[in-house]
Amino acid sequence: MKYILVLISIFFIGCSTKTEYVDLVDSKEYTTTGLDYHDIANAAEQSIKSLLSSNYAKKIHSDKPKVLAISDVINDTMQMIDTEQLTRKITREMRNSGKFILTLSMGGSGTSVDSMIDTSRGARDNDEFNQYTTIEQGELIAPELSLSGKIVQKNTSISSSKQRIDYYFLLTLVDLKSGLVLWDDEVNIIKVGSSRNVAW
Repeated sequence: MKYILVLISIFFIGCSTKTEYVDLVDSKEYTTTGLDYHDIANAAEQSIKSLLSSNYAKKIHSDKPKVLAISDVINDTMQMIDTEQLTRKITREMRNSGKFILTLSMGGSGTSVDSMIDTSRGARDNDEFNQYTTIEQGELIAPELSLSGKIVQKNTSISSSKQRIDYYFLLTLVDLKSGLVLWDDEVNIIKVGSSRNVAW
């Protein structure tokens, strides 16, 4: 009986590990071959700098901001990536510039459409709601621009023990009226690690 109790105690002691907070800057020390927070933040930062310094963005006046919708962002990697994490970082800075306004009344795979926009309109002709407080038809603002993108991963063996992982962040801003590309950019992130590590 004592032997069993000792084994159980050792099991629980061995399974209990201490979890600690890691400072955001220090967390770079624990990078992997996969895409992490720093990679997404870096790609977003470089992309927004490119966009806001483009000739197109410079011509936009803050008193007449452009209405933007997020379209599809394709994840062509071997990892589960929340593409909205990337697009929201970019569109947040776009809005902060005063030159763009984001709509969530419609969107593609790169965002979460706000379902309450449609739900709130279901209050029309519902006797339970004061009809003076419901939203009239024709109040939604249609987007003028669309932001779409793609994240690509390419693995290449460079030796028997090492591999190179290339990530491409491709973003495109399109005029929805004309279909013309107003801006596009590519951010590259390259990592080298053990060939035994799989970037899932």
